[in-house]
Amino acid sequence: MAQSKPKEYSAAIEASLSHFRSIPWINDLHLSDDAFHIVGGNLSRAITQPGNGHSLTGETWNTDKTIAHLITMYRPASPGGEAGELDGELRRFYTFGTGLNAHPNLLHGGVIATILDSAMGNVVHQALRPKGATFTVVLNITYKKPVSTPASVLVRSSVVKVEGRKIWARGAVESSSGEVHATAEGMWLVAKANL
Repeated sequence: MAQSKPKEYSAAIEASLSHFRSIPWINDLHLSDDAFHIVGGNLSRAITQPGNGHSLTGETWNTDKTIAHLITMYRPASPGGEAGELDGELRRFYTFGTGLNAHPNLLHGGVIATILDSAMGNVVHQALRPKGATFTVVLNITYKKPVSTPASVLVRSSVVKVEGRKIWARGAVESSSGEVHATAEGMWLVAKANL
Protein backbone atom coordinates (compact mmCIF):
# COMPACT_ATOMS: atom_id res chain seq x y z
CA MET A 1 0.00 0.00 0.00
CA ALA A 2 2.79 2.46 0.87
CA GLN A 3 4.32 1.89 -2.58
CA SER A 4 1.12 2.92 -4.39
CA LYS A 5 1.02 6.39 -2.82
CA PRO A 6 3.85 7.84 -4.94
CA LYS A 7 2.08 6.55 -8.08
CA GLU A 8 -1.20 8.13 -6.93
CA TYR A 9 0.64 11.35 -6.17
CA SER A 10 2.42 11.36 -9.53
CA ALA A 11 -0.84 10.65 -11.36
CA ALA A 12 -2.62 13.45 -9.46
CA ILE A 13 0.13 15.96 -10.28
CA GLU A 14 0.16 14.92 -13.95
CA ALA A 15 -3.64 15.15 -14.16
CA SER A 16 -3.59 18.62 -12.61
CA LEU A 17 -0.71 19.75 -14.82
CA SER A 18 -2.56 18.54 -17.90
CA HIS A 19 -5.72 20.30 -16.72
CA PHE A 20 -3.97 23.62 -16.03
CA ARG A 21 -1.99 23.41 -19.29
CA SER A 22 -5.34 23.35 -21.09
CA ILE A 23 -6.26 26.75 -19.59
CA PRO A 24 -4.48 29.41 -21.70
CA TRP A 25 -4.08 32.12 -19.05
CA ILE A 26 -2.52 29.65 -16.60
CA ASN A 27 -0.35 27.85 -19.14
CA ASP A 28 0.87 30.90 -21.05
CA LEU A 29 1.36 33.32 -18.15
CA HIS A 30 2.35 31.02 -15.30
CA LEU A 31 3.30 27.42 -16.12
CA SER A 32 5.71 28.66 -18.78
CA ASP A 33 7.53 30.94 -16.29
CA ASP A 34 10.90 29.21 -15.76
CA ALA A 35 11.56 31.17 -12.56
CA PHE A 36 8.90 29.02 -10.83
CA HIS A 37 9.06 25.31 -10.08
CA ILE A 38 6.27 22.90 -9.21
CA VAL A 39 6.23 22.18 -5.48
CA GLY A 40 6.09 18.50 -4.66
CA GLY A 41 5.46 16.81 -1.36
CA ASN A 42 1.96 16.87 0.10
CA LEU A 43 0.61 19.83 -1.88
CA SER A 44 -1.55 17.86 -4.27
CA ARG A 45 -5.16 17.36 -3.27
CA ALA A 46 -4.53 13.59 -3.39
CA ILE A 47 -1.97 13.51 -0.57
CA THR A 48 -2.36 13.80 3.17
CA GLN A 49 0.32 13.87 5.85
CA PRO A 50 0.80 11.19 8.50
CA GLY A 51 -1.51 11.74 11.46
CA ASN A 52 -4.29 13.04 9.20
CA GLY A 53 -2.55 16.32 8.30
CA HIS A 54 -3.85 18.24 5.27
CA SER A 55 -6.99 16.08 5.27
CA LEU A 56 -9.30 19.02 4.44
CA THR A 57 -8.00 19.43 0.87
CA GLY A 58 -6.49 15.94 0.64
CA GLU A 59 -9.71 14.11 1.49
CA THR A 60 -12.78 16.15 2.39
CA TRP A 61 -12.48 18.68 -0.45
CA ASN A 62 -10.90 16.16 -2.82
CA THR A 63 -13.77 15.76 -5.29
CA ASP A 64 -14.68 16.98 -8.76
CA LYS A 65 -17.42 19.16 -7.21
CA THR A 66 -15.15 20.77 -4.62
CA ILE A 67 -11.46 21.16 -5.56
CA ALA A 68 -11.15 19.37 -8.87
CA HIS A 69 -7.50 20.37 -9.40
CA LEU A 70 -4.76 21.99 -7.35
CA ILE A 71 -1.11 22.71 -8.09
CA THR A 72 1.52 24.84 -6.36
CA MET A 73 4.51 26.68 -7.85
CA TYR A 74 7.25 28.60 -6.07
CA ARG A 75 9.90 31.13 -7.09
CA PRO A 76 12.70 31.50 -4.53
CA ALA A 77 14.01 34.89 -3.44
CA SER A 78 16.43 36.57 -5.82
CA PRO A 79 20.01 35.37 -5.37
CA GLY A 80 22.47 38.04 -4.33
CA GLY A 81 19.77 40.28 -2.89
CA GLU A 82 20.21 42.42 0.19
CA ALA A 83 20.26 40.68 3.56
CA GLY A 84 16.73 39.95 4.67
CA GLU A 85 15.27 40.39 1.19
CA LEU A 86 12.01 38.41 0.92
CA ASP A 87 10.89 38.49 -2.69
CA GLY A 88 10.04 34.82 -3.15
CA GLU A 89 6.52 34.12 -4.36
CA LEU A 90 4.17 31.15 -4.19
CA ARG A 91 1.47 30.69 -6.82
CA ARG A 92 -1.25 28.14 -6.20
CA PHE A 93 -3.91 27.31 -8.77
CA TYR A 94 -7.30 25.89 -7.83
CA THR A 95 -10.12 24.68 -10.03
CA PHE A 96 -13.39 24.67 -8.09
CA GLY A 97 -16.61 22.89 -8.90
CA THR A 98 -19.91 24.01 -7.39
CA GLY A 99 -19.71 21.93 -4.18
CA LEU A 100 -18.22 24.69 -1.99
CA ASN A 101 -20.71 27.45 -2.77
CA ALA A 102 -22.43 29.77 -0.32
CA HIS A 103 -24.84 31.37 -2.77
CA PRO A 104 -25.73 29.89 -6.17
CA ASN A 105 -22.57 29.75 -8.31
CA LEU A 106 -20.51 31.74 -5.77
CA LEU A 107 -17.66 30.25 -3.73
CA HIS A 108 -18.13 30.40 0.05
CA GLY A 109 -16.12 33.16 1.76
CA GLY A 110 -14.84 30.64 4.29
CA VAL A 111 -13.30 28.63 1.46
CA ILE A 112 -11.58 31.78 0.21
CA ALA A 113 -10.21 32.34 3.72
CA THR A 114 -9.01 28.73 3.86
CA ILE A 115 -7.16 28.82 0.54
CA LEU A 116 -5.49 32.11 1.48
CA ASP A 117 -4.46 30.70 4.87
CA SER A 118 -3.13 27.55 3.21
CA ALA A 119 -1.13 29.34 0.50
CA MET A 120 0.28 31.92 2.92
CA GLY A 121 1.26 29.22 5.39
CA ASN A 122 2.93 27.29 2.62
CA VAL A 123 4.97 30.25 1.38
CA VAL A 124 6.34 30.54 4.94
CA HIS A 125 7.63 26.97 4.62
CA GLN A 126 8.95 27.40 1.09
CA ALA A 127 10.74 30.67 1.85
CA LEU A 128 12.11 30.01 5.32
CA ARG A 129 12.11 26.24 5.90
CA PRO A 130 11.39 26.63 9.64
CA LYS A 131 12.55 23.78 11.84
CA GLY A 132 9.25 23.55 13.70
CA ALA A 133 5.57 23.54 12.83
CA THR A 134 4.01 26.94 12.09
CA PHE A 135 0.59 28.08 13.18
CA THR A 136 -1.63 30.90 11.97
CA VAL A 137 -1.98 33.51 14.71
CA VAL A 138 -3.60 36.39 12.78
CA LEU A 139 -5.40 36.33 9.44
CA ASN A 140 -7.14 39.44 8.12
CA ILE A 141 -9.07 39.10 4.88
CA THR A 142 -10.59 41.77 2.67
CA TYR A 143 -13.23 40.48 0.27
CA LYS A 144 -13.43 42.55 -2.90
CA LYS A 145 -15.52 40.56 -5.37
CA PRO A 146 -17.21 37.12 -5.24
CA VAL A 147 -15.60 34.15 -6.98
CA SER A 148 -18.00 32.55 -9.46
CA THR A 149 -18.03 28.76 -9.77
CA PRO A 150 -17.11 26.59 -11.47
CA ALA A 151 -13.82 28.39 -12.08
CA SER A 152 -10.05 28.36 -11.79
CA VAL A 153 -8.28 30.95 -9.64
CA LEU A 154 -4.74 31.92 -8.73
CA VAL A 155 -3.67 32.48 -5.13
CA ARG A 156 -0.42 34.46 -4.78
CA SER A 157 1.44 34.66 -1.49
CA SER A 158 4.72 35.98 -0.14
CA VAL A 159 6.54 36.51 3.15
CA VAL A 160 6.89 40.18 4.05
CA LYS A 161 8.65 40.23 7.42
CA VAL A 162 10.36 37.95 9.94
CA GLU A 163 11.06 38.71 13.61
CA GLY A 164 12.34 35.74 15.57
CA ARG A 165 9.59 33.09 15.56
CA LYS A 166 7.01 35.52 14.10
CA ILE A 167 6.50 35.57 10.34
CA TRP A 168 4.20 37.92 8.40
CA ALA A 169 2.81 37.04 4.98
CA ARG A 170 0.33 38.40 2.46
CA GLY A 171 -1.79 36.85 -0.23
CA ALA A 172 -4.39 37.51 -2.90
CA VAL A 173 -6.97 35.53 -4.89
CA GLU A 174 -7.02 36.51 -8.57
CA SER A 175 -9.09 35.64 -11.63
CA SER A 176 -7.95 34.92 -15.18
CA SER A 177 -7.93 38.64 -15.98
CA GLY A 178 -5.82 39.47 -12.91
CA GLU A 179 -8.81 40.92 -11.08
CA VAL A 180 -8.36 40.62 -7.31
CA HIS A 181 -11.21 38.87 -5.50
CA ALA A 182 -9.73 38.93 -1.99
CA THR A 183 -6.56 39.95 -0.19
CA ALA A 184 -5.11 38.83 3.12
CA GLU A 185 -2.34 39.56 5.53
CA GLY A 186 -1.43 37.52 8.54
CA MET A 187 1.12 36.34 11.05
CA TRP A 188 2.45 32.83 11.64
CA LEU A 189 4.33 31.60 14.68
CA VAL A 190 6.98 28.88 14.61
CA ALA A 191 6.39 26.44 17.45
CA LYS A 192 9.10 26.15 20.08
CA ALA A 193 11.19 23.01 19.87
CA ASN A 194 10.36 20.35 22.44
CA LEU A 195 12.96 20.37 25.19
